[in-house]
Amino acid sequence: MTAKTPVKTKFKRILIIVVSLAVGIVTVVGFVKNKQPPERIPYVEAERAVRVIEVANLPLMVEASGFGSAAPAQTWSAVSNVKGDVIFRHEDLESGALLTKGTLMLAIDPAFYELALTEADAEIASVNAEVAQLKQEAANASLLLELEKERLALAEADLTRTRSLVASGAVPQASLDTQLRATLQQRQAVQSLENQANIIPIQLSRLTAQKDRTLTKRAQVESDLADTKIYAPFDLRVSDVKVELYQYINPGQLLFSGDSTDTSEVVLQVPMQNLRRVLSELPSGDTLNIAALDAYVQLVGEDQTWNADVIRIANGIDPATRTVRVVLSVQQSDNMADPVENPPLPKGMYVEGILRFMAREPRMVVPQEAIHEGWVYLVDADSRLERRAVEVGYYQDGMAILLSGLNAGETVILDDIVPAIAGTLLNPNRDQETEQALQATAAGGAL
Repeated sequence: MTAKTPVKTKFKRILIIVVSLAVGIVTVVGFVKNKQPPERIPYVEAERAVRVIEVANLPLMVEASGFGSAAPAQTWSAVSNVKGDVIFRHEDLESGALLTKGTLMLAIDPAFYELALTEADAEIASVNAEVAQLKQEAANASLLLELEKERLALAEADLTRTRSLVASGAVPQASLDTQLRATLQQRQAVQSLENQANIIPIQLSRLTAQKDRTLTKRAQVESDLADTKIYAPFDLRVSDVKVELYQYINPGQLLFSGDSTDTSEVVLQVPMQNLRRVLSELPSGDTLNIAALDAYVQLVGEDQTWNADVIRIANGIDPATRTVRVVLSVQQSDNMADPVENPPLPKGMYVEGILRFMAREPRMVVPQEAIHEGWVYLVDADSRLERRAVEVGYYQDGMAILLSGLNAGETVILDDIVPAIAGTLLNPNRDQETEQALQATAAGGAL
């Protein structure tokens, strides 16, 4: 019994292995017979959703911009023409104060010039008296000369008769000599009066010149007297004050300065090619009407703007920056006392200036984001991607103005497709909001 047990155990193990193999084989055969073929799934091409716009030739407001600093159109420095003590100083004569035209700002003691004016009047009166005296002397000499000429005529007649009598022997030679001496004396008297009459006009001329000189001096004194009071020549904002009440002033001394408040000027540095682009749209004629340009200035980085007029283009080009200096005039508000509702353009403020004019013809305009290194992406008739090279004339306010490459009515993709493979199937969604914004910006509105 003990010897047979291992043999039976070994047999059972073999039998189990054989049965397991048989069951596995039967199972595998069953799976193979019942196996179904793989299901065939049809291929569907994926679509790429993109934003698109329909391009068109749009009315375009051509722009050129530059930067510059604001400065008052007029500046005034009050320099004293006279000397004396300051006897009046306006209570608001301080830096930043606003003073209207004609306001008395400063008065200097006029006593010295009033005395000089009185002296000049006295000199003029003295000259007038001398002139009157000479004229009277001329009248008296004229009357006296007439009398002396009559006496000379009588003496000449007596001399003629005496000569006749001496020749006939009726009177002695001594009588002729006596009459001759009397006649010569009378001739001398007449000549003396004539000489006096000839000198009087010269004396009158001298007095006239003296009077003119005194009148000139008086006019200068009057001017100096007027300069003792200093009035505001225009509406101004005081910028600097260098004088105090009761201070002694010398001629040529700077008193204070101020800037006009009605108009400011901005000198823009505009790139030459940009300015040429705007000017080329102006109507052609004998002269370039730069005043027709629409212009405004705005604070850099701010929304505050001021309308402006183009008044001139400075001669020459800045060799360092290749820019042209364009001068704008900005009319300030009449109500300078309300800086909230009517803000002034501050002196020295750094601003950007914009020059604009409507293009003569509509232009092909697309958003700048639609340009990809000289290419645009289009949606063709089969809703597939097409890459096309375009020629960009220039960029302006987020727009690209094209010279060639697109036709009106074509569909341009706004999105940046990566990778941009031609023929890619697309699902275009028209962005009408961008189209309307593009039209408004091209026409001169805000993007």
